[in-house]
Amino acid sequence: MADNSSKEGFYKNEGVVPEQTTAGLIQETCTNEDNDIDLLCAVVFIEDAAKYRDISHKLDKKTLLWYRWYHSKPVRVSFYFVIFVLHILAFFEYPSSLTWTSDIRNRGNRIAVPCGITEGIEMICFLLIAADLILKYKLIGRSEFIKKKWLWASSIILILSLIDWFITIGFSCKEVVRYRRILRPVFILSNSQLMKKTVKCVQKTLPEVITILLLLFIHLYIFTLLGMLLFPKPQSLIPMDNRTEHFINGNSSSNSSTDSNVTEEGDEYFKTLLESFMSLLVLLTTANNPDVMMPAYQNNRLFSVYFIVFMIIGNYCFMNMFLAVIYNQFRGYFKSSMQASLLRRRVGLRAAYEVLLKNEFQTSSVMLESSVEVNKVKNAIQEANIPVRWKSKIFNEIDLKQVNQQLNFQAFQDCVDVIQSEKFASNRPAIRWFGHPVLRFLQKCVAHRFFTYFGNLVAVVNVFVITVELATQYDKSFNYSKSVLNIVNFGFVTYYLLEQVLKFVMFGWRRYVFEKSNIYDGLITVALVVTEIFSVAEYGLPLTGDEIIPKDSVTLWNVVRIINILIMARILRIIPQIKSMSIVVNTLVDLIKNMKAFAGILIVIYYSFAIMGIEIFNGSIKYNPPNATVTGGLLYKCGSYQQLEYWANNFDDFAAAIVVLWDIMVVNNWSVFLSAYKSATSRWSYLFFIIFCYYLFTDVVIVLQLFTAIIIENFIMKWDKSQLNTDRGRRTSSFEDSHHFMSVHDMFRSTLEEPSESEILQEISNHRYLKLGQIPSVT
Repeated sequence: MADNSSKEGFYKNEGVVPEQTTAGLIQETCTNEDNDIDLLCAVVFIEDAAKYRDISHKLDKKTLLWYRWYHSKPVRVSFYFVIFVLHILAFFEYPSSLTWTSDIRNRGNRIAVPCGITEGIEMICFLLIAADLILKYKLIGRSEFIKKKWLWASSIILILSLIDWFITIGFSCKEVVRYRRILRPVFILSNSQLMKKTVKCVQKTLPEVITILLLLFIHLYIFTLLGMLLFPKPQSLIPMDNRTEHFINGNSSSNSSTDSNVTEEGDEYFKTLLESFMSLLVLLTTANNPDVMMPAYQNNRLFSVYFIVFMIIGNYCFMNMFLAVIYNQFRGYFKSSMQASLLRRRVGLRAAYEVLLKNEFQTSSVMLESSVEVNKVKNAIQEANIPVRWKSKIFNEIDLKQVNQQLNFQAFQDCVDVIQSEKFASNRPAIRWFGHPVLRFLQKCVAHRFFTYFGNLVAVVNVFVITVELATQYDKSFNYSKSVLNIVNFGFVTYYLLEQVLKFVMFGWRRYVFEKSNIYDGLITVALVVTEIFSVAEYGLPLTGDEIIPKDSVTLWNVVRIINILIMARILRIIPQIKSMSIVVNTLVDLIKNMKAFAGILIVIYYSFAIMGIEIFNGSIKYNPPNATVTGGLLYKCGSYQQLEYWANNFDDFAAAIVVLWDIMVVNNWSVFLSAYKSATSRWSYLFFIIFCYYLFTDVVIVLQLFTAIIIENFIMKWDKSQLNTDRGRRTSSFEDSHHFMSVHDMFRSTLEEPSESEILQEISNHRYLKLGQIPSVT
C-alpha cells in the first residue's frame, strides 16, 4: 500500500499538492467505497480505453464526476442534437427552402420566417456550444486545452459567429453576407474523432496530391495550347486584307468551306485560353464526351487522335496514378492514426491497473509479480459505462485467468481486451422438445434445413409468377380483384403465414427471435396478412364470388402494388443461405456503418459550398418567358441550361443549392451549370466550381474510394476466413453465424503493432495530473 508521502502526490490538480494531510484527504474522498477516488479514477480510465480516449484530464473527484457525466450517452446525444439543430437552420433562414418546388418559373412566394426566430435558436445553440468548450477547458486544464488545435478552432469560430450574429441583429436581419453560416461545419468536424483523423490524414497526403495535380495541370495546359492552334476561330483564318470585304459581302472561299467544321470547333470550344482550358477540364471528367470533338471529327477523322491521346494520358494514366499514390499514402497515415488509438487504449488500461494496484511501485524483483485483487477489478468493470455484454464477457475471462483471487497486469489486459474481440458469441437457445411423438416429429421437420430451403424455393417461385403476370397481364393484374395474380398471391401469403406460425410454435419465443432472419420474415408476413385482410374485406375472397367492381380503382391498384412489393422484399431471406451473397451483403453493411465519418466530411463540404453558392449566385438565374410572336425553330441553344429546363437547379435557397452540388458531383452535365452561371455572372464563377470540385475530389471522392478499397480488403479477409471454415468442415448456418460488424479499428487491427512497454510508461509519466512512482515492467 502507498505511504502518506506517495499518496499525497498520487493525484495532482493543476500541479498543486493539497495542503491537508493524507489522513484528511482520505477521510474526505474515501468515506465509503462508492466515493473511493481510486476506484472512480480506474473506472474512468477503463471507459477512456474502451472509447480510445486520451486520459490527459484532471483526476480530482469533482472533475471525474463531471467528466463521466459529460461523456455519458444522454449528454453526448443531446449535444449532437444541438449541432444538428444549428445546421438545419439553413433550411429556414433567408432565403428559406419552404416552397414546394425550386423551379423559378412557378416557385411562388417563400414562407419567410420572422427575424429573430432562427437567430434566437441559433444563439441558444451558440451558448450550449460555449458551455461545452468551457466544460472541456475545466476538465482537461489550460495546458491541455492549448494543445488541442480543434478546440482552438471551435473557440475562434464561435467568437466570429457571435460577432456576426450581433451584426445580423443590429441590421434587423438585412445584412448582405452572413459568413458565420459557412463556418458552422467546423463544429461537426471538431466533435468526431474519426472525422478529425480523416481530415488529418488528407492534410498529410496533400503534398503528394499537389504533385500529381501539378502534372495534371501541365497536361491540361499543353493540350489547351495545342487545341487553340489546331482549332482556330473563324476570323483567324481570313486574311487581314480581305477580312472587311468578307464580312461586308458575306463571301466565303473554298478553303473556308473546307475548314468550316474546324473553325466551328474553335468558335465553340476553343475561343479563348480560359474557354479552351475549361472545355478540356470538362472533357477530363467525360461530361462533354464526345460533344467537344464532334465538329472537328466530322471534318477529318485524324482530329480524333488529339482527343483520344488527351483522354488516355489524363483520364486513364494520371487519374489512376493519382488514385494509386493517394491510396498508398493515405492508408499509411490512417494506419498510423489507428496505431495511436491503440496506444491510447493500452495507456488507459495500464493506468487503470496501476491505480487499482495502489502500491509504492518499488523496483525490487518481488514487485515484478505484483497483482491486484479480483474484486477490485470486477467493481471497476461493473461501475464502468460500457455495454453489458462486454461486462459479462470480461467477468468470464477474469474467472478463468485469476490466480488465488489475484490478477497480474497481463491477465488484466487480456481480460479487458475482449472488448475488441471480433464477435461476442451468443448461445442459441435450445428447442424445448414436446413429449408427444407427432409434435416432436413436426419440430424436427421445421428445424431441419430443408424446411428453410423449401421456404426459399416458394419465395422464388412467387416472384417468378409475379414477373410473368406483370409481363403478360399488367393492366388486368392491377385493375381486377379476381385476377390470376391476386389469386396466386393469396395462396402464397397463406403459406407464409402457416410457415411463420409453425416456426413460432415449434421453436418458442426465445429461439424464434434469436435469429434476425425470423424477425424479418415475421414482420413482412404480418404486413402481408394485414394487407390481404384489407383486400378481402374490401373486395371479397379472390377465389369465390363474382368480380366486384371497385369503387376506387386507385385503392385496389395501391393494395395490389403493396402486396407485390412486400413479396419481393421477402425474397431477400435467401441471401444469408448463399455464402457468396451473404459475404457481399455483410461487406456492404460494414461499408454503410463505417462511412459515418466520411459521410460527415461530405456533409461539411456540401454545407459550406451550398452557403457560399447562395451568397454568390442567389438570384443570378432569371427566367425570361419567350416572346409569344416567335414561332418555329429553337428558342434556346440546344444543350443549354434553358433548353434543358434546368430552372429548378439554382442557388436561390439551401435545399436547391444542395441538389445543384450533387448534380455537379455526378458530373454528367456539370458543364451546363458552368456555362449558365458564367453567362449570368462572369467568368470568375468558374473559380467557385473548380474549387468545389477540387475539395470534393481530394477530400471526398478519393477518400471514399480509398475507404471502399479498405472494405474490399475486409471482404477478402471474410471470404478467406469463410473458405477456411468450410475446409475445416465448419459451415455457417445463418446470417448471425457468418457475420459480425467490423469497425474501422477492427479492419486495421491485424496490421497494427502492440505498443512497447516503454511507450506506455512514457505516456503515463507525461500525465500532468497523475504522478506515479517507479512502475515495474511486466516483461
